[in-house]
Amino acid sequence: MISWSLARRMAVAFASRTERDIPARRGAFDYPAAVEEALGPLAEFTGISLPRSERPVRVADRAEWIDFNIESFQALLEPVLQRASAGASDVTWAFGKATLTAQIGLLLGFLSARVLGQYDTGPLVAGKKPRKRPEEPGEIFFLDGNIASAAGRIGVPLAGLRLYIVLHETTHALQFEGHPWLRDHLGGLVEGFTGPLAERLGALETVRRLTENLRTGGRSLELVMSRGQREAFEEMQATMSVIEGYSDYVMHHLGRQLVPGYDHLKERMSRSRVHRPPLETAIFRITGLDMKLEQYRKGEQFADAVARRVGMEGLNRVWEGPEYMPSLEEIRDPGLWIGRVLEAA
Repeated sequence: MISWSLARRMAVAFASRTERDIPARRGAFDYPAAVEEALGPLAEFTGISLPRSERPVRVADRAEWIDFNIESFQALLEPVLQRASAGASDVTWAFGKATLTAQIGLLLGFLSARVLGQYDTGPLVAGKKPRKRPEEPGEIFFLDGNIASAAGRIGVPLAGLRLYIVLHETTHALQFEGHPWLRDHLGGLVEGFTGPLAERLGALETVRRLTENLRTGGRSLELVMSRGQREAFEEMQATMSVIEGYSDYVMHHLGRQLVPGYDHLKERMSRSRVHRPPLETAIFRITGLDMKLEQYRKGEQFADAVARRVGMEGLNRVWEGPEYMPSLEEIRDPGLWIGRVLEAA
């Protein structure tokens, strides 16, 4: 239903308007070496180790990032739209295609200008095979032009921000490669709340609401979510809070050792939250249920509280399977999770 080739052209045109021309910077920082150097301290602190292998690292511009990520957005949206458009008229189909193509092009262009780094999990769609075999390391992207722009915008040293992003994305590599179930679990949660939605609304209303949310970040889809979809969405919020909160907790404890000027950098990054994962941003904008900064803080507070009481080994129980993931209530009150998972064992 979406013309992805046109959406791509629109996204690249939008992104290129503000992208800085920094070809000389690409060789100025050795991202692959920085990733390899980060793996040792991260593994020692977290207790999660990965096999030593050549890890693919890509320093990309915005157009390269758009080309790589279109597959994920297509996998997320097309099944929803195909369900919605069953039996739709030609007029509705044409209107929806033109409208959503433009909105997706603008959204991809917008995201490409904000993302600083990305660990590639592959499309988060149930049943969609990852790009890599389970034993292969995932690819890590760094948009060095965006990193340089962000450093100037938020007032932090470029060298420190580069290392900060390296640590953040390499922590995600530990999470997803050390625990392969996590990607499929997230994909199932996405399917759980997006799949039935289109069948319930129909083509015209789905297009209208998606368009409104993509443009404004509104909340029009929330109003028609069933109880089951709401529960799936809250579970996804909790899982993402743990993923990001755990990463922030690790960063907080290792950052001072490895990143120059870490405390100032952390404060500035927390204030701007410029490093939200791009697919997460898209999901929450599409649904209109934006992930608040407070939930990232709660995720980090959960990790800190659990680690103080039961150590990193106890905290790492969250990665043993979906049933070990905390609920939003347990994130707010970590003692509930400790009682359910550890003390009841």
